[in-house]
Amino acid sequence: MKFVEIYETKNNGDQSIVLVCKLENGVVVCEGDELMKRNFDAKGIPDYGSEKREMVFPKDGIRFLEQLKFHFKSGYMNASDVKDDKIN
Repeated sequence: MKFVEIYETKNNGDQSIVLVCKLENGVVVCEGDELMKRNFDAKGIPDYGSEKREMVFPKDGIRFLEQLKFHFKSGYMNASDVKDDKIN
């Protein structure tokens, strides 16, 4: 199963996972911060690889998952690369 972890960096430098987004049956399902999940569903995130910067949504599956690391790249919030958990 492919997934991405989204981290929040605290003032002391510690990081904690605030959201995990997993690819399940071709769509992305996120677990964690409810506000972020609602925003993903309602507004999406930009596709940084497209010229028009069209929006992608969890229903877009792997395409959405791959864009998370570009969307969250600040000192406060970061996303992992797409990881693959071969066990599940």
